[in-house]
Amino acid sequence: MRQLLVRQQLLSATLAVLCLLLAFAVLTKRTTTILEPPTRARTMTVVGDRVDGAWLEEMGLWVAHLMLDATPQSIGWQQEQILKWVHPSTHGELQQRMTVQAKRMTEANATTIFWPSQVAPDPDAQRVLVMGQLETYVNSAKVGGTGRTVAYQVGFESIGGRALIKEWKEVPPDDPWLVRAMEEQARAAEKAKEDKRAGK
Repeated sequence: MRQLLVRQQLLSATLAVLCLLLAFAVLTKRTTTILEPPTRARTMTVVGDRVDGAWLEEMGLWVAHLMLDATPQSIGWQQEQILKWVHPSTHGELQQRMTVQAKRMTEANATTIFWPSQVAPDPDAQRVLVMGQLETYVNSAKVGGTGRTVAYQVGFESIGGRALIKEWKEVPPDDPWLVRAMEEQARAAEKAKEDKRAGK
């Protein structure tokens, strides 16, 4: 009888240790979630609360197009789509800025077109830089002085497994991050050219 009691105690202790180990494994496991922006060309991943560079690039381009490629007829719908992806802490402020922009565009019968040329993700800071040409047309005529190169930063923060837009702002040309990102891209392009020449 005593042996049976010892076996039961040993079995109970073993089960308790296994349950604790399982609970620890479940609580410390970092899950990988695959998130897809509204449009995508490749698969992106999220580990914990961090999205990868590919996701930042795709989402940054999508946001830039919705914010900067606009007509008086489309601006309302585009803003509704963007606001679905905005972080609650910046929702009101961004909505107000977008409303002012929509009113200006509608009153002037203006259309803007954005031609992206470079995208620089920063996965560590969960932000992406989108750079390109921004043109403005009023009553179908191009406005003089437009066609300038602009850079916009889109910052993201994850809530409940969903990365939301935390920041949208134009970046001045002398911004240190912009300068560094462009230098890194130029070096990467030069290295790719050298690798291509070496491979021939």
